[in-house]
Amino acid sequence: MRLWGVSMVRNEEDIVEAFVRHNLTRLDGLVVVDHGSTDRTLEILDALRTEQLPIVVLKSETVGYLQAEITTQASRDAFARADADAVFPIDADEFLRIPSRPVLERALAALPPGHYGQIAWPTFVPPLDGTPRGILETLRVSRRAAAKRASGGHAPHPKSRKVVLTRRFAQEPAAMLVMGNHYVILDRGPRATGVPHVLLPASVVELCHVPVRSVAQFVVKIATQHLARVAAHRHFQPGSVRQRAIDALKRGEPMTTEHLFGAHAVAPGSPDVALASAPTVDNGDEPPFLADIALRYTPAGRDDPLPVVTAAVERLVRRIRRGRDGGQPAPPGPAIAVAGRP
Repeated sequence: MRLWGVSMVRNEEDIVEAFVRHNLTRLDGLVVVDHGSTDRTLEILDALRTEQLPIVVLKSETVGYLQAEITTQASRDAFARADADAVFPIDADEFLRIPSRPVLERALAALPPGHYGQIAWPTFVPPLDGTPRGILETLRVSRRAAAKRASGGHAPHPKSRKVVLTRRFAQEPAAMLVMGNHYVILDRGPRATGVPHVLLPASVVELCHVPVRSVAQFVVKIATQHLARVAAHRHFQPGSVRQRAIDALKRGEPMTTEHLFGAHAVAPGSPDVALASAPTVDNGDEPPFLADIALRYTPAGRDDPLPVVTAAVERLVRRIRRGRDGGQPAPPGPAIAVAGRP
């Protein structure tokens, strides 16, 4: 089988090289769409591309946060470009754990006709104890967080899974990913309909999620995502953990562990209640999810998020002003252009 990944990234300089190198030990290639990074993300991707790695780098100049639309288009590109049998939509902070590639391929081949796959999406949290760590050490010492549960406290939360796309996706023009790449729908809005998915065993494949590596990284992520969502009229839900984090930043308050981790884990048996801390489960002898990789281009950790956030604001204003002044307006949809080839 030909297995590819697709990803939309923005301001992921601390982790994007580890993401690429790790996931290319599991997959045959990656399509990565840079969505207006204002840090060194695109520079790092270009450097990786010069190593002749099987990575296609695309750029999106859209202003708003249109992850579902952009990743849908990039996934279709991966099927067409690589003649892929399956495509994994993954984010830059997600790392595939695949103990056996042949076992995974058999599981994908066994999916019923007309079905997509889904995989477990556990969150891992590092100790934010002030100890200086490079990104590889941070990933290796991260531990599995308590799982998020659906209402009732027993079944896994429906958004604790990520989708695996089969060739059906390339053959179905109305099919598209939802925000977060959790599942596939047909059409959008009130006409949207679901399609069947099959959960693959965690012993076969998991997508390990490390959304928070430092406070500065989290502030860059939440602030730039907020700007893009406002531009797309897709605000954070009022009262949500992410909106409370933005409100705290506006008031000049420090980030708490509830802000950092509350969106990704809740207390077991207490559905929809954000954690006041980031407890982990007993991993026992769980093997590490990170492959044996080395990094060449990743900069030292950033202590001050302000330069990246300021550059993101400037980019947003310039794109909006260009349209108002009669220049080329910011694309309203998920337009992407090739920035490089494998």
